Amino acid sequence: MKTPIMKSSIPGLAEFPARFDRIPTGDGWVEGRRRLDGAEGLWRINDRLYDLTNFVKKHPGGSEWLTITKGTDITELFESHHLTGNAEKLLPKFYIREAVKPRAVPLTFDKNGFYKKFKERAIIGLRNTDFHRPALKSNLLADFLAIATLLLCVITAITQSRLALIIAGTIMAFTTITGHNYFHMRDNFRMYYFDISLMSSREWRITHAMSHHMYPNTIWDFEILTFEPFLQYLPTIAAPVSRKFAWLYSPVVYLLAFYSQGVKRYAEIFLVRKNLEFRDVVPFIIPISMFLATGNLSQALCDWILIVGVASFIFHVIGLNAAHHHPDIFHDGDNPREDLDWGLLEMDAVRDREIVDDSYFLALTQFGLHSLHHLMPTVDHSYLHLCLPALEDTCREFGIGLGRFTPLELMKGQFRQLRRVETKTNYR
Repeated sequence: MKTPIMKSSIPGLAEFPARFDRIPTGDGWVEGRRRLDGAEGLWRINDRLYDLTNFVKKHPGGSEWLTITKGTDITELFESHHLTGNAEKLLPKFYIREAVKPRAVPLTFDKNGFYKKFKERAIIGLRNTDFHRPALKSNLLADFLAIATLLLCVITAITQSRLALIIAGTIMAFTTITGHNYFHMRDNFRMYYFDISLMSSREWRITHAMSHHMYPNTIWDFEILTFEPFLQYLPTIAAPVSRKFAWLYSPVVYLLAFYSQGVKRYAEIFLVRKNLEFRDVVPFIIPISMFLATGNLSQALCDWILIVGVASFIFHVIGLNAAHHHPDIFHDGDNPREDLDWGLLEMDAVRDREIVDDSYFLALTQFGLHSLHHLMPTVDHSYLHLCLPALEDTCREFGIGLGRFTPLELMKGQFRQLRRVETKTNYR
């Protein structure tokens, strides 16, 4: 069977056959990169190949980032995950040769371009912080939410209170989003808070950190693919049914998403990878605790499944309306800028929110400060506000707007985007 073709409106962004895998997975996305990137089993940065094999265990961010990306082009990840020049100074030690194939991604990191200028200024704002590590207040809030989730789930099992169940599911959603802050960073135990949702922090390091963050709202964005054909955000793809009815069945998609990702996760573990990691056991700590508190296994499982459903609904109400989907935001199929600086694509594919971005608690638990988070994904949310002057100065220099939407405007805009079929020119 011939692989379908989907071309990007961004000139030079390669077609991506792995997008049409029968069951799309993070590992399938990485394998697709290996076929496209011309890294020859090594690690590619721009047009040079490096052998980081002997550095994997020494990598300050943890070995997983390098083991997953072996054989791929990591240019965007390298630039956005290393804010100082230290990593760049190490590269010559691992240089092997020049790449033969041109890059499959046309995005640039010119030293006089938007992103490099912003990064230079942002480092100044972060100079008095240990920005490579999460802040104490983030750790305390994350730990509080994780403990609260466990206790509320146990209380639900004991009391059989529907109100406790709804609160438990809501706090579980907040904990999951907070865990997202941590899986962007170096390996740490708090990234496993994300796994309580049934979703996998390993999978999301690929589908979210490596795909969505690097190529937002493009045909390379796995998070666009995840919801197709039920939710179709790219305007040029024919989807007559979802265009008309997505607003009606979206709540069902939100409700079932954790379950579907959980089924896919454990099917892949037992049928493909055939190895179990600690993070794969984490989701079951909660139902086991509920069972130990009540002695009623069937009731504990039933309550846990309902709590996960509530958490899934809350998580996706927040996540899908947080920053990326509105008719005034760039989606692949729209007319891109001539300047293909990576930072400009990030800015065009994101909008920030009033109210949420003004509160530290809301920013950490509701994907806040999203423009800055996309530009510097490894920086803890508690430090991002320190980089706002750098962003304002750089946007002013390059003529980029910094207007924000209200949460309600983004929510309404997300449903309008699901209906949009016309191509637009969406720059900030």
